[in-house]
Amino acid sequence: MFILELYQEGVSIELATFNSVEEGREFISKLEGYRCVEEDGFLYESIKLDTIPNYLELEFNNNIVPITKFMFVGEGDIDVFWKEIPNLSMPGNGLVEGVTRVDAYAIENNDVKSYIENREKVFDEAKSYLEEKGFEVSRSYFGSEDGEAILYKEKNSNDWHFLTHLDPSFCDVDDVREAVDELLEM
Repeated sequence: MFILELYQEGVSIELATFNSVEEGREFISKLEGYRCVEEDGFLYESIKLDTIPNYLELEFNNNIVPITKFMFVGEGDIDVFWKEIPNLSMPGNGLVEGVTRVDAYAIENNDVKSYIENREKVFDEAKSYLEEKGFEVSRSYFGSEDGEAILYKEKNSNDWHFLTHLDPSFCDVDDVREAVDELLEM
C-alpha cells in the first residue's frame, strides 16, 4: 500500500492510500496543477497551489475526496510524496520491504540496523579523533531537514564550526580520520 502525502512548508497531509503508485498518480493527476518531472534519474512530483480552487471534489473508484486550497499553509508549490507501508494483516516473510527514515535519509529496511550501527561507530571515531586534536565536539541538528551534524570548536572558544552532516556518504567513508582531516582543511 502507498500513502499519498502532500507536503508544504513543514506541514504534511496524508490524503489517501492506494494499492500502487500508478493508481495514486492517476488520482492526483486529475488536479490541474499536478506536475511530474524527472531530474537526474529521480521523479519530482508537485502541485501548483494557485491552480487549486477554493473547493473541488476528486473522484476515484466511487470515493470522493474534498480538496481545497485552504488545506495548505503557505504560498509555494506542494510536494507530492509516496510512502510505502506494509500491510501487517497479511502473512509475512520476516523483515518488511521498504525504507525507514533514519534522520533525514531513507534507508532500505534490510540495511537499517547495520547503517545505524555504522553511523554511530563513525560518529564515535570522528568525535574521538577531534578530541585528540584538542577540539570540543557536539552532535547537533537532531530532527533538522538536513539531518544531524558534527560541530566542533577549540576548547576555550565559543565559536562552533560545522564539520559535516552524518549523512550516508560520510558514514560510508573508509578512513574516518582522513575524512575529518580533509573536512578540517576546507
